[in-house]
Amino acid sequence: MTSLKNQATGILDWFFPSFCVQCKIPVSTHVGICQHCLTDLPLFDLSTHPNLLYRPDIAELFPDCQFDHLMACAWYRPPFDGWLSQLKFSNQIFYKNVLQQIITQQVSTVKAHCEKWPELFIIMPLHHERFLQRGYNQVAQTWINCLPTENVKIDYLVRHKKTNAQSSLTKAKRIKNLQDAFICHQNLEGKTVAVVDDVMTTGATLNAATVALKKAGAKQVWAFVTCLTPLGH
Repeated sequence: MTSLKNQATGILDWFFPSFCVQCKIPVSTHVGICQHCLTDLPLFDLSTHPNLLYRPDIAELFPDCQFDHLMACAWYRPPFDGWLSQLKFSNQIFYKNVLQQIITQQVSTVKAHCEKWPELFIIMPLHHERFLQRGYNQVAQTWINCLPTENVKIDYLVRHKKTNAQSSLTKAKRIKNLQDAFICHQNLEGKTVAVVDDVMTTGATLNAATVALKKAGAKQVWAFVTCLTPLGH
């Protein structure tokens, strides 16, 4: 089966070549960025700080986190902000491959430098009306294949309150907007779980999700995000 899959990939590469999103050299169909360009990206050094809450500049930027551990791939700056926006708002699926390469590498680094590891990975949900409008959950699209499939849960956390778009709100209004926005009906007693999202701006969404998960019994909640928004972005 693996041999047939490799042959099929080779045929696709021959007839429909893909190109690195950065330098435009040909790459395999399941790859979005070549190894050289991947190495050159300004990613967080997670071997030094597998928990970014212990990195002084990030701890100062996000002082009110309810979650216990923070993993992120990079700052929400070029080229990452453009890739995420293209995927989130224009459904440009090509960028999914790029982001999955980055996420997979960063998750592997964190796992290699942590004694504990989450038992469950809970995808940040959309409100059902927004999901119907958009037709997909961009967090699920980018993260599911980067985590152990049997431990990924897309329905454990419910966004039962429709909230206004967070992007135009102040920090105080974001917190008020998200009050009691999430609920978890699962029994998470004593578990270490991770809530997974795409962009962390003030931490209000992740904090609200963390409160719901800890109410359901979670002992620790980790936050796994693709990017952190720098101050003033």
